[in-house]
Amino acid sequence: MHIEELATQIIPLSRELEAAAQKRFDSLIKPVGSLAMLEEMTSRYAAIIGSSDKQLVVVPEVRLLMLWGTEAHKDRIESILLGEAPVLALAGQVHAKVLPQFLTSDNAYDLVEEGAMLTSEYVNEEKAGVLCQGSLSPSPLPERWQRLLGEEDGLRFLAELDCPEISAMCGSILQAAGMRIPVILDGVATCVAAAAASKFNAAVPEYCYAGAQSEEAGAAEILRFLGLKAPLRLHLKDSRGNGALTCLNVFDAGIKAYREMETFQEAGVHEEEEAYSLKVQEEKEREAHHHG
Repeated sequence: MHIEELATQIIPLSRELEAAAQKRFDSLIKPVGSLAMLEEMTSRYAAIIGSSDKQLVVVPEVRLLMLWGTEAHKDRIESILLGEAPVLALAGQVHAKVLPQFLTSDNAYDLVEEGAMLTSEYVNEEKAGVLCQGSLSPSPLPERWQRLLGEEDGLRFLAELDCPEISAMCGSILQAAGMRIPVILDGVATCVAAAAASKFNAAVPEYCYAGAQSEEAGAAEILRFLGLKAPLRLHLKDSRGNGALTCLNVFDAGIKAYREMETFQEAGVHEEEEAYSLKVQEEKEREAHHHG
């Protein structure tokens, strides 16, 4: 499938489904909003998979980290394939599979297509439920991409940036969004790839999560551009996937709370008796508005 056709298949998330999932969080036996970003992440995940039913909002069993590299990274890619790379230990801790990618294309369009094709193959083959992104190259400095953020044409953005890994990740992110697979970004390079993907379809960032805000130059700026907040600050200095892998623990925690905690109704408790229940909070808000 060509990238132009793929981009048209990405649809904005249902705000109704997202609100329904948030409503369940608000009805759990806990202070309203007390799980903070875990609630936002899981509510958006419910919208991505197309259901707020707690029986269907499950922790993805198959999780992939696609690590993108070129000829310059062949030794590093080989060490991953031989099971010797440090990232594999962290991946094992969060039950993720690391898939290093040796890019062969030589222009932006073909790299986007290559990234999309490889992602489609792996997601289908592995039956993946979440996709982490990482780059084996250092992230480009802000002066290389800041001036391009206003560029509306995604291919022109990527051609001028001239970074093979980012072009491939752009295609990968577009493919994942088209397949309704959540994407966890890692560092500036992956976020710049998501920014490029948003030029093809503005709904793309809705399918993305910022794993961790890195120490790389421009990290806060590119997250603001995407409208994303990172739940973690790990002081990482690259985009090699460690932040995205670690964020899987946070991603899982929100889903488990959503599924395993009970609402007042499920527990047979009268909401009116609980001062921190959603109903009481709504009544207080109405009263304050009335008296105001």
